Amino acid sequence: MHRVGDWLQLHGLDATLVQDALAAFRAGALSPQPFSAPTQLVQIEDAGRLPTQNECFVDIVAPALAHGFDDDADVTDALHGIEFAALPADGPRIPHTVDRGRGCPPLVVMEWKGRVDDLACLAHECAHALQIRLSGHDTMPPVAREACAFLGELLLIDHARRHDAALFGALLQTWTAENATYLGADLDTLSDALSNSGTAYQYRQNYPVARLAAVQLFKHRVECGLRSLFASGGGAMRHLPVEPMANRAGDVANHLPPMPDQDTDRPLLDAYRRLGAMALLDIDYWEGTSEERIKDYYARHLFHGQDRTALVVLDDDRKPVGYATWSIAPDSGSATLVRQAAPFGDHLTLQRALELHLQTAGFVVAHHPRSAREVQPAWR
Repeated sequence: MHRVGDWLQLHGLDATLVQDALAAFRAGALSPQPFSAPTQLVQIEDAGRLPTQNECFVDIVAPALAHGFDDDADVTDALHGIEFAALPADGPRIPHTVDRGRGCPPLVVMEWKGRVDDLACLAHECAHALQIRLSGHDTMPPVAREACAFLGELLLIDHARRHDAALFGALLQTWTAENATYLGADLDTLSDALSNSGTAYQYRQNYPVARLAAVQLFKHRVECGLRSLFASGGGAMRHLPVEPMANRAGDVANHLPPMPDQDTDRPLLDAYRRLGAMALLDIDYWEGTSEERIKDYYARHLFHGQDRTALVVLDDDRKPVGYATWSIAPDSGSATLVRQAAPFGDHLTLQRALELHLQTAGFVVAHHPRSAREVQPAWR
């Protein structure tokens, strides 16, 4: 593989699709962050905070990766079959994982100084080794291979989120700092190269798409399942959401802050937060409500909240992406959608959430006061 055209062919991609995925990130439609940042990030001192590499592997990395695969016995066995070596003093100083063929365990070669970024690197390389074992040593295209490795880092961060708040903060800082390169200089290099398929191939061109895909896969890991990706070998690209990522290129960036987690002890506070989210969404959308007086707008939305005929839909980052209100016919129980607002392009997400939430057996219609047909079918 010598040229970018070869790289595209190997991965079954075309330049426009990849450029659209990169454009979606630049537009803010694809988040590079898998988690909300903690209130206060704690920086861990480089020296003395982390124990030996083997202790970190046994006590932190292996449990983190195993948990991400529901503690599958094959995954646990594969992890404990990894071997380690230090980087040679006279060779390249780049961490890497060696596939030594069937019957031989993968070899992780890296430097260990007990730093937080070393721990992230350990998870990255161990995910490479796990992918090699689960795929039966079937060579995986490099973008998919790096997506697996980045997923290893995300599973490590998630493990720290659940068990060690200070380590979580430090690992999240490391992830964010490295995004500046993977989704900065590397992304620009890839974007420039895609304009000419004859441009020389560089391995770092794999990182931007892999990084963004890993975040999307991590957020949807329950429904997607990571085992199928790690075990897929040469067919791995079908598991990466490159096309859905590219389809986000036209989306408007969602600038709204994430909603706090649901407060079961204070339901009234949650209700007013939802009311505020609806108002913020309407500030961006505001189609059909600009003539209303504030007191009428507030009264109507308050009624829907009290009547439980309002739904605010959040994305994976808990940012509000849209809302809907409806009325229920007392005789038939059928629903009439009164208003739907999705200012950032998430109309399909809103509709799917509505269908799931209403679960009505009757006919659902939408009310469009400015249409020639005021009442129109929404879905059956």
